[in-house]
Amino acid sequence: VMVVYQSLVSHGVNPQTAHHLLRAVVETLGTAGLGNREALTSLLWERMEEALAVSGPAVSRQYGQKMMMLVGPTGVGKTTTIAKLAGLARQQDEHRRTVLITLDTYRVAAVEQLRVFAKILKIPLEVAVSHKDFVECMGRHQDADLILIDTAGRSPKDRAGHDELIAITRGQFQMETHLVLAAPMAESVQMETIHRYQSIPVHKLRITKLDEMSTGGSLYNVLS
Repeated sequence: VMVVYQSLVSHGVNPQTAHHLLRAVVETLGTAGLGNREALTSLLWERMEEALAVSGPAVSRQYGQKMMMLVGPTGVGKTTTIAKLAGLARQQDEHRRTVLITLDTYRVAAVEQLRVFAKILKIPLEVAVSHKDFVECMGRHQDADLILIDTAGRSPKDRAGHDELIAITRGQFQMETHLVLAAPMAESVQMETIHRYQSIPVHKLRITKLDEMSTGGSLYNVLS
């Protein structure tokens, strides 16, 4: 058991969390079952999976209109993820009316990146400079099946920008808000980011750049 505990901790799992996980496994297997390394490891994985709430596909063949807005700090991959989701939607059903809206007017490169993707996918891209622009954009696409909304990375000191996001999420539109976190971010930074966005109704966490992380223990700490 101690070897498994040390392995969890070495992979970044919080020592207290690792202790609770193994205690639950020991209580289930009993002392006699601890010698079965395969059974212990299998049950441990089950307990860890049970602690994580994983949603279904973000883009699926659903009925009715769906609006999804991605929020989060700069550099976590919001714009790239939006483009990938649009591509996935197009791949699933080329007749699905998909619209891209970007609120990220601070970075010219972000707008141009989405403009290129929108042109390739042959779907409309709207650029909203203000909350009023956003409402008008939504009004022009009331018949859209899927509306994907990109936002600018916000500094904790950007009160105006933060208030704008709150106004959008609490406005007249029913949308899913996804907080995007990059897997390689330090655990403390991820937790701070989640805390910072608590004032916005966040429905889901979306993790990017999983291929860039060395161990997954710290991410487990955040998600569990």
